[in-house]
Amino acid sequence: MDYFDWYAAYLHRTCPVADAHLDLITDIYRRRRRGERGVLNTYYRNEFQKGGVNLVVASLFLGRDELDDCMENGDFPRGALLRKSLEMLAAFYEDLEETKGRMQLVTDRDSLLKITGKRGFSRQYRVGIILYLEGLDMLEGEPELLRCFYALGVRGAALTWNCRQGLVNALARGCYGDTLISGEKEDKAQAITDKGVQALFLMEKLGIFVDSSHLSREAAWLLPSFTKRAFTATHSNSAALVPHRRNLTDGEIEQITGRGGVIGVNAYRKFCCRSSQENTGEEKTACRSDLDVFCDQAASLIKKAGEDHVGFGLDFGEDTILSGYGELPKVTAELLRRGFSVETMKKVLGGNWIRFLSESLH
Repeated sequence: MDYFDWYAAYLHRTCPVADAHLDLITDIYRRRRRGERGVLNTYYRNEFQKGGVNLVVASLFLGRDELDDCMENGDFPRGALLRKSLEMLAAFYEDLEETKGRMQLVTDRDSLLKITGKRGFSRQYRVGIILYLEGLDMLEGEPELLRCFYALGVRGAALTWNCRQGLVNALARGCYGDTLISGEKEDKAQAITDKGVQALFLMEKLGIFVDSSHLSREAAWLLPSFTKRAFTATHSNSAALVPHRRNLTDGEIEQITGRGGVIGVNAYRKFCCRSSQENTGEEKTACRSDLDVFCDQAASLIKKAGEDHVGFGLDFGEDTILSGYGELPKVTAELLRRGFSVETMKKVLGGNWIRFLSESLH
């Protein structure tokens, strides 16, 4: 362990550390359905502590399994997606109670600052959780239902996911804008629908931050026209470094930073590494050291967006370039070696997200 490793460990022990994207609600729901209990205590508490993480934006994502549960005779009955989302939130709240206060819901500025402030070497380790909807499919075209989700603790949302326009009443086109949820192709989806514009207005009014991560290029360019406050890309990388459609163009980065938003560096392998095609036609991901490649993305975004507009949005799950939160101190040490200052790293670790969320939460 050299000086940079030592100082990185110190920063992760004493400074707020935030991850702006984790599919936590979905994972809890799926595990509890299989009969598991105490998911947060069993799988996440020690993992958060390894990286000094004390703030997480927890995503409710309706994945393929959840959509299949909702489907009847090849279609989604009215209210099925809403009911499924409420079941997932109920499972999360039940699991949260089992942590006995070690993890706490963050719903306003005061609770945010309380959970992230004055860490020092306190032995009372607490993690704050902010609820977030990864796509608004569950509204089924009724933006006013956002009021109900706000009352249930939700404080962030994305209009859509990658390829949701095949669902009834989708609010925007995702970054796979020509692909339906069924895998079929189409090109008629509106970039942001009228209902989507209404949802954006209500989100800003209530205090639900707007995430642009999964929007198509066209929808992302329209977003500033339909919003007044800062918005974010909670888990997206630079397309200039890795030209994936889920990554951000320089223009999109400029839009986000111009509003005072923050971009979360994503650890998903395909967003960090360039892909090459072999003669077989199979996609192969070409990477150097995983840690170096992730730090390349972080460094690129810090230089493009500025030190006040970058944080972590790791999206841990399958095929991530980092194995878990325990590797975050290594990331910090490597960025310090590359010449980034301690003050810059404090902002990237959590300071920028705390600032953004303090301004977004009422």
